[in-house]
Amino acid sequence: MNEIEKILEGNFEILNKEAEEFGKKYAPQNEKEKKRKLSTSQIRNILDDVQRMREEDIQTGKYLLLRAKIAYVSGKNKESEGLRELKKIFDKLLQNINYDYKKFEYFRYFFEAIVSYHKFYSKVKD
Repeated sequence: MNEIEKILEGNFEILNKEAEEFGKKYAPQNEKEKKRKLSTSQIRNILDDVQRMREEDIQTGKYLLLRAKIAYVSGKNKESEGLRELKKIFDKLLQNINYDYKKFEYFRYFFEAIVSYHKFYSKVKD
């Protein structure tokens, strides 16, 4: 079982470890890194959409539109290696949810943890 599967099955130890690694890796340490890594506003915007999803959105497949949202944000900010990496991870996670609300909940926890660790490790104000 790979990390993606473990996260979506509710392995909180792996979920937390992966979220901290990602949040720390893409948290800018100075203004110069801000474009290449991730800004809090870029990921908060996506998180807001994730948090608004309801069970019926998962069962109908509306959650798959999040892939388009992250693709748009990533395409708009072509210099951001952090957004490209986040898009890759999101694609894998969202494709493996398979309309399962419980798996989506674990995805949501994972993303919330990424945003939290990113904020903690970032040295740049948004």
